[in-house]
Order: sequence, then C-alpha cells, then structure tokens
Amino acid sequence: MTPTRTRRRGVPAAILGLLAAAMALPLHGATAQLIKVPMADARRMPVSVHASGGYFIAQNRFDGISGVNWFLGDTWQYRAGVDVGLKSGAIGVSGTLASVPIQRGNSTSSRGDIQLRQVLATFRSPEPRSFGQLFEIGVGLSQWANYSGTDALSDAEAKAQNAFAIAISYGFVMPLGERFALQLMQDYTTAIGSREGLPVGARRSQEQYTTRIGLRWRATGVER
Repeated sequence: MTPTRTRRRGVPAAILGLLAAAMALPLHGATAQLIKVPMADARRMPVSVHASGGYFIAQNRFDGISGVNWFLGDTWQYRAGVDVGLKSGAIGVSGTLASVPIQRGNSTSSRGDIQLRQVLATFRSPEPRSFGQLFEIGVGLSQWANYSGTDALSDAEAKAQNAFAIAISYGFVMPLGERFALQLMQDYTTAIGSREGLPVGARRSQEQYTTRIGLRWRATGVER
C-alpha cells in the first residue's frame, strides 16, 4: 500500500514580493523622516546692517603721555554695524569714526584734528514692530590716533592711545516697510584709559555723547 503524502502548499513568490514591498514603504518613510531633520527656523535669526551719523561731544581730557590737556571740539561721528537677531534681542559688532578738533595745552595757537575710532561688541533689545523704544549696550576698544595739526609730536605722543569703552544707547525706532527702520539714538560712552603719566587727582575716564540718526536694513529673515 502506497503511503499518502500530504502536499504542502507554498506561498507564491509574487505574494511574498508584495508583502516585502508593503513592509518596506513605512520603513522608507521613517528613514526619510530621520534624515530630513527640520532645521531651526531661519526667520528667528535675522541679520541686519545699519549706518548712522550724529553730533558728537567729548569731555576734555588730560594726556599723561605729553603732560598737557586736550581741549576737544564738537564734530560729527559716523557709525556702521551688523547684528544677528535672537529671541530676546540681537548681538553684533559696531564701529565708529570721528575726526575731532583738538587744542593741545593752553596755547591758542595750537590747532589740529585727531581721529577717534571705536569697535564695540553690542547687544540690543528686540526691535518693535511699530514705533517704539530701543536699548543697546556695547563694550570694546576706543582709540585716539592720527593727529594732524600745528604741534610737532614726539614718537611717544604720536602713538595711538587705547582705552576700554562702555557704551549705553537709548532711542526710538520707526519701521519703514518690512525691511527698513529709521532710528534716533542717544549714545553715552565712557572711555577708561591708562594711568601712565597722570598726576594725582586726574581722571582716567572720559565721557562722550552722541545724538545720531540712521537707517537699519534687515538683509535676511522675516521677523525682526
């Protein structure tokens, strides 16, 4: 008697292929999601550039290198900078330049100009979406250099003189469209120089004041 064989029905290869393809689709989608990680929203980090000019007043100072007083006149100061917006404001860098009239010592025949340069790392409050207030603080370097005038300077006197600068600014902003804004600011800067050559009672620090108006342009980003 011939034994009965039980026939095992195998799953067709076509069905196995379809099942494999169906299982691979969700896996492919998950892999794509893992690879395409959403980046931080660039709109929250706008990059802005600004330029301004204003009326500059500086306190007279005693120069310890030459041993004479500097009597400084009023002039115009120019400022430019760039900043990157954050959720709570913006950080950036600014530079200023002014050619300041100077009389060295008590002689009225002394006449000249000296450059004042500043480089500041800045932090400012968020820009308002409508007319509003703006606050900014900066720290950096202040430098007197490039004297030109009636006085003959020694090599030591002709060298650039550096000081640590702290600047506080307050003012108002008026947006002009989506990317531009008009700013009116008042800067109060304290420059702290070297003690070298200063007599007893002479101050190392010097106050500077600027009232300026300028334009800010948001180069990238959607939000201020």
